[in-house]
This record gives sequence, C-alpha cells and structure tokens, in this order.
Amino acid sequence: GDVVILGTGDVVPADMRLIEADDVKVSEMALTGEPDDVAKTSKLKFKKPGEPEKLTPENMVFSGCSVTNGKGKGIVCETGMSTRIGRIAQLIAGEDGGKQ
Repeated sequence: GDVVILGTGDVVPADMRLIEADDVKVSEMALTGEPDDVAKTSKLKFKKPGEPEKLTPENMVFSGCSVTNGKGKGIVCETGMSTRIGRIAQLIAGEDGGKQ
C-alpha cells in the first residue's frame, strides 16, 4: 500500500497500519462513539491468550478519524468501502458488508 504522512488536524484518508508514531492521538468517535482521543503507536502488541481482540488496535488508524495530536507515517491497508467506516456504511445500507 501507499505510505501516508499524518499530522495534527489531518483526517485519516484510509485504514492504515502505523510504521512511525510520535505522540499520535486520534479521535475515533465516528467508529466507536468514544469521546476521548485514543493514543496510537507503531509498536506491535500481541494479545495474550484469552484476551479479547481490540476493536481498534493501537497500531492502526482508520479512515475518517481525525488526528488530534502528534505526527506519524502509515501504510494503507484498506480503502473505500473496504475500510471499517465503509463496512459500517454497507451495513446501514443493508448490503452484505459483514463478509470479508
């Protein structure tokens, strides 16, 4: 995927995996309804046995979310209707967006 540079005030253009993150915080309110900004990192964090998988992993930023602090660089993983927000839109429209 393409490499995208993000900074404070940017809207994330696609679902991306961070490869660099310098104090990055993102507003994920559009996805999760969470009013607080979420800290992001480029470090991989493996889940422990029995631990539930996170809805929004710490090393991922998602299309349509705003960068509220810091700067980073990410590799595009999904675009358009394949993004998390695109799949939500498909579900709302009644399409079969739940399949991968």
